[in-house]
Amino acid sequence: MFPDYYPLPSGERLHPRPAGEGRVQEMTDSISFTSHAALSSVQPAAAKADQADLMGVFIAGWADPGVHPETFWLGYATGPARGWREDSPSSEELPSSFYSLFYGLGATDMGRLYQLMSQQARIWEDSWETGASSARTLIFGNSYGVFNPPHFADDQYLPPLPVPSPEVLRLPYDWKAQNQKRLDLADRFMAQNDELINLINANLTKVQFNRYNLEVYLSIAHLYRQNLTMLRELGRIVDALGAAQSSAAQNNAPRAISALDRALAIAENIRQARNQALNDATATWYKSWFPRVAEANGRTVLDKVDDVKDHQPVRTVDLSYLVYRELLYPLGAWASQVTVIRNQYAQEHQLPARAEVLNWKDTSSGVSAGRTPDDEEE
Repeated sequence: MFPDYYPLPSGERLHPRPAGEGRVQEMTDSISFTSHAALSSVQPAAAKADQADLMGVFIAGWADPGVHPETFWLGYATGPARGWREDSPSSEELPSSFYSLFYGLGATDMGRLYQLMSQQARIWEDSWETGASSARTLIFGNSYGVFNPPHFADDQYLPPLPVPSPEVLRLPYDWKAQNQKRLDLADRFMAQNDELINLINANLTKVQFNRYNLEVYLSIAHLYRQNLTMLRELGRIVDALGAAQSSAAQNNAPRAISALDRALAIAENIRQARNQALNDATATWYKSWFPRVAEANGRTVLDKVDDVKDHQPVRTVDLSYLVYRELLYPLGAWASQVTVIRNQYAQEHQLPARAEVLNWKDTSSGVSAGRTPDDEEE
């Protein structure tokens, strides 16, 4: 979603790992150390022979992983600055110079804005698990050679929600206990997302240049938020399932049915919020992109995933690759199972059946209903 300009500390990750230095510092180090090595007179002759006759630097921002190119300007500016003058400001000072030049008068607290954009991107990635995908073609190989046998492609996933038992609505495992750290991080980073969105909105009305850049950032910030909201809403679904289990144990069938309906309604809320974030991002990104469509100008896209490279955008024809992992999450199948069990339980207690279906993979519609409340119906 956003380059790693400001690393996320390892202790704030779901899956701890070294944070790194950040892209600006990495470019600065690479340019400085490589040029020093090439020009040093103390290099052994064999090592000197391997060094190029350096004449400059080339800074590339690869958009094929699906990142919007508007996110690359900080790297585009600071990398060549270091290459042009090795005595240019430090990697800590370079971003500040960029912010004032790129956004002009009125820009405020841009360092914090970029830090939040970068760190929220890391938690967006880190808040899900990564593993072998059953949804895509095996990877044939890469630029280093052919895999024998082919490798599984990787996709992201979340632990599936529990399905209550038909008779007494008992849950087979404690999903919240297994995912408590994930939920805690979602709560923590939601507060930072509030700060980020406030900062972007404040600067949108004040910057002198490149307002569209901040419009893109706002669309990405809402995608971050939608992910955090989904994680929290999954926790609320499990709370509702727990309430149904407790009510069934007390032989209070109407309250148990109400709790199951609340769980299913929250799942629909997740779908609508996802679609709204995706539709908003699509509207913003298509201001500067040609639309990604299945057919145009008499030509049809061959919707076949590359089996060598593994880039996000080729997984879907349109921009729904931004929520691709959510489309793979089996919330629709879960809702179907729970609806069947709910209706069986309702029939046993002479209560009305539920006909609504969760069309989880339908990304066409936005928000049409308010957030389902936590309180139980009396």
